[in-house]
Amino acid sequence: MLLSIFVTLFALIALFEGVYFLTHLHKAFMIFDPNASSFVHRQLQIWGVIMTVLGLITLVAAWTNSIAFIVIMVVLGCILETQMAFSITSEFRAKNR
Repeated sequence: MLLSIFVTLFALIALFEGVYFLTHLHKAFMIFDPNASSFVHRQLQIWGVIMTVLGLITLVAAWTNSIAFIVIMVVLGCILETQMAFSITSEFRAKNR
């Protein structure tokens, strides 16, 4: 039961990130300005869709009680979250060396 709750929280975080990226395609936020950079705009589109799908599938996995499915989704989520952070901030890191 506790595992399902924690995995649900993980899924909701990924889902929130995905929706947030998709709703902020035309708004500047934090260090990102999708209007000024087509690279950032495209990255937000791609990662918004990926994070939304990941969140939905992980939400399903949380309540299937299949340990293998849950572990696969959590590991995949960790890998994708790391890749997302590196790819979205890559332009910022390149400009500020």
